[in-house]
Amino acid sequence: MKHVLLVTLEMIPSAVLCGDAPLRHLAERGRIEYRWRTPKRLRGRDLRWADAVIFVRGDDYLSRKAAAVARRSGRYTVYVMDDDLLNIPEGLESSAAYRDEKTRETIRGVMAECRCLLSPSRNLLAKYGGGFERAERIEEPAMARGAAAPGGTDTVKIGFAASVDRAGDVDRIVAGALRRVLREYPGRVTAEFFGARPEIVDEFALRHIPYQRAYEEYGRTMRTLGWDLALAPMPETEFHRCKHYNKFIEYASCGIPGIYSDVEPYRWAVRHGENGLLCPNTEEGWYAAIRRLAEDGPLRRALGAEALREAESLYSLETVAGEWERILDSLETAPVRTRELDWYDLLRLRDRLRRGMAKVRELGWQTPRYLWEKWKNRH
Repeated sequence: MKHVLLVTLEMIPSAVLCGDAPLRHLAERGRIEYRWRTPKRLRGRDLRWADAVIFVRGDDYLSRKAAAVARRSGRYTVYVMDDDLLNIPEGLESSAAYRDEKTRETIRGVMAECRCLLSPSRNLLAKYGGGFERAERIEEPAMARGAAAPGGTDTVKIGFAASVDRAGDVDRIVAGALRRVLREYPGRVTAEFFGARPEIVDEFALRHIPYQRAYEEYGRTMRTLGWDLALAPMPETEFHRCKHYNKFIEYASCGIPGIYSDVEPYRWAVRHGENGLLCPNTEEGWYAAIRRLAEDGPLRRALGAEALREAESLYSLETVAGEWERILDSLETAPVRTRELDWYDLLRLRDRLRRGMAKVRELGWQTPRYLWEKWKNRH
């Protein structure tokens, strides 16, 4: 039975969907043994235990060192990427960190120590896969299953769910069309926003649900919203072409019919008029699509039912985990070289000392107060 170790800075949605959820599913069914660690909590004994070490979006010094030690010690190293981290555009919450050249160099370093690239994006695999011994596409599972039934009133409820830095997509792509629909159907059509808060929320006093970073909480909230239809605008840029159609999977798992920008990656999953609507990124295109679904209840139900059917088959956790198992079974294992692994704990210790001395230099005479406050708040 393979021992699989996942390393990620924190259990963000990317880490849940592109690793933790399918791996935990396999472990609960006795197919693998599984651990996950943050780079700071990773120890040499974890690397010694593992057959495969999987780095999800690894972009830090300790992940780079761990990947190097793991590979030299005979562990099979894997890099998981669901965004083009080396080409993050300006204007996102993460832009400052990822556009820093030192961070980019660290990402390249982690990738260079990994033998396999896994990604849900066909375009990322095409762009970066040549730098690895092998590259495989993984799928993201449908996690938010069992949604509340839409309707219950005569008001059609339109929804949009995304992280806070996606508000600009609504403002730039769909807000003009949505304003027209809300003004044309007062009292008959409303809109809600979960996570992102575009300008139209305050303009029309629309309901806003704060973003929930923990993906399980996010999924539970999605299941309660009862949206009649949902929007998924996306710009057509090189960066966005390398994203995944996870918004389709998310809406589909709740049986919500969606309107999606007619761009990659949505073209890979959405069949126009069958499991959703594809829409050109123009105000007239979005206005026509929103108006069409708002007025056509039978079409909404048909699209939602087909999307849900696909979520429960193509994107089910069982299906996605099965593909992970196939990939893991094909990975080579090698005898562990323990001498290499012993170095990792020394590297960690050196890094802690280095960061501690840097903090002392930064704080100067305020260091004792900082340590006292940290000790008081340790729980």
